[in-house]
Amino acid sequence: MEPLSLKLVGAQQLRDWLGEGEKLARFTRGIGLESVSPEYLEDTLGLPFHLEFAMRGLVEEDPSVDLDALSSIPFYSLCKGLFLPLSALQPDRVAAVFGLAAEPPPRAAEREELLARFFASDIGLTLVQKLSCVLGDPFRGKGSTMRRDSLVTLLLSVEMKSRAQLLDRLTVVGDVAVLYAESRRKLKVDPPLTAAEVLETLRLQAQPGVPRSKRFALLRALLTRCGKLEAYFVAKLMLRKAGFGFDYQGALIARVLAERFRAQPEAVQHAMALTDAFRVVEVLEAEGVEGLKKIRLQPLVAVRPALASGTTDQIKQYPVWVERKYDGIRFMLHKSTDAHGSVLTGAYTRNRRDWLEMVPGLAESIRLVPARSAIIDGELYGTVLDLDGARPATVYEVYSALQGQTRTPVNLKFAAFDICYLNGTDLTHLPLTERRKWLQNAVGPVANLPLPVPLQVAEGQLANDKNDVNRLYQHFRSQGYEGIISKSLHGPYLLASRDPEWLKRKPEITLDLVLLGAVFAVTEKQNVGTFGSYVIGAKAPDGGFIDVGDVAAMDRVRDGQIQAEIMREGLITGRRIERQSASGTRPGMELRPGIVVTVRFEGIVKDAVEGELKLRDPKAVMIRSDKSAIEANSLRDIEELWLRQRVG
Repeated sequence: MEPLSLKLVGAQQLRDWLGEGEKLARFTRGIGLESVSPEYLEDTLGLPFHLEFAMRGLVEEDPSVDLDALSSIPFYSLCKGLFLPLSALQPDRVAAVFGLAAEPPPRAAEREELLARFFASDIGLTLVQKLSCVLGDPFRGKGSTMRRDSLVTLLLSVEMKSRAQLLDRLTVVGDVAVLYAESRRKLKVDPPLTAAEVLETLRLQAQPGVPRSKRFALLRALLTRCGKLEAYFVAKLMLRKAGFGFDYQGALIARVLAERFRAQPEAVQHAMALTDAFRVVEVLEAEGVEGLKKIRLQPLVAVRPALASGTTDQIKQYPVWVERKYDGIRFMLHKSTDAHGSVLTGAYTRNRRDWLEMVPGLAESIRLVPARSAIIDGELYGTVLDLDGARPATVYEVYSALQGQTRTPVNLKFAAFDICYLNGTDLTHLPLTERRKWLQNAVGPVANLPLPVPLQVAEGQLANDKNDVNRLYQHFRSQGYEGIISKSLHGPYLLASRDPEWLKRKPEITLDLVLLGAVFAVTEKQNVGTFGSYVIGAKAPDGGFIDVGDVAAMDRVRDGQIQAEIMREGLITGRRIERQSASGTRPGMELRPGIVVTVRFEGIVKDAVEGELKLRDPKAVMIRSDKSAIEANSLRDIEELWLRQRVG
């Protein structure tokens, strides 16, 4: 972070502002004015509208609040010193958008060091406000009132442009936050906004009861006082898309809170998994460490499940438990029975949404679990009968069945592979061997019953060495399942965490895609040929091809092979194309679909502007000269992978 400097809004200055307003209100009340207008405070007394709103909001929440609370580090310093490094923006992108020189994004250890220094720094922000910054959530776990279209509408009120012009520009830059940065003439402004006033304005304007027109006026008042960097991150914060990626990385935050309140880091992290970090801070500040005991795992309160963190080649100790990996939708099943025998059930996704009503019959199946209360972790999957016989359904087919959008019947089932809670007892601290026994006791008695949605315990077996792991992987793959998960026999259940001892193995994510364009190289490196990258496409439902991203050229030799194939088959259409990159617009040539390449990638992302699906970090690994364009993967294949990534 850059050297910290405080912008001080003196308490007396705040009192003078408010005092003038109150005096005027009392003086004018007799002639009809109930209170002084925000316009008078801003135009005559110089008190910005958003700051007056934040001050009054804080006083309404706590009449004893010290208005010095709005004196803090400048928001620009927060953006440059914390938000920018955490955003992972590359230096060339930072230079293009902000005209600012920046270091490459910090590595994992450097990020932790940055966050530790931020939490330890006295910069005029409370612990909750700092947490809001790190999580990129000024609303403290509550919903934002703004969406992309709302941000465009807001920007229209400060820009002399039409909606069509802004939307056209948005299709070029791809990020509404960039539009916000481009709308500001200067990198930073003077006098600067404080971080506290920005955070409190964003939080308070989203409170219930604030009219939409007032929200827009407040955000407009804030935006017009921003520089480029500040405007960019104001937009990101409003959308809760700062992109810092700490959803499943609460260990550092837990350590910081534990040190601050002299608690055990494990106890703090467990409490955060059961509720959220903001609630944990409130409890710690109000009740201390003892208050954590009141935060308990209980049915019908959604929690995030444990996730795998790596691959089975990282197994360090045998034996391990190896179980089938299902290609379905992850659910935490909840059952709760009260003293009068009334039963309630829930089926929560990994994002804590209750999908019970989407799965016909699942509620009745959960009711028949022989337990008063339970939280069971598992996967909703399915089987399909086609011309080759029965096979496991894909996640796309499972999801389509829930939506009623498939012609092929899918026989839905639920495979339970862990249990977190049973009859009033939190089981997450027990080793897997013990939890499997409790799981068998809870689900085993109903496993063979004809339930609306059959329940069963996930199949698996002990593996004593690497050969056993390979054998079980091949066994489950031959049955048509996605792969395997290996788990330590002695590990606890780590709610809302990526367990370092839960390791998965499944086929590498690759697709065979068609080259739709060739973009000229802009470097003289020896391993790069004429083309520096290619536009890749998937088959569309109408028989054409849809652009799904760009992939870098492999090397000079294979680039030469592709170029020769382009010339031999006459694949150049004659139409020039331009592709946007962090370094600017790059020219290229459109190609007729004729060359297929295998592309390896890390996942699927959904474009924030058009909703299109794109590959994350794609890399071409080989030319598929044995395949024609008609044999390439389809857009549906990509949708299936994206859905599996989102709900599985």
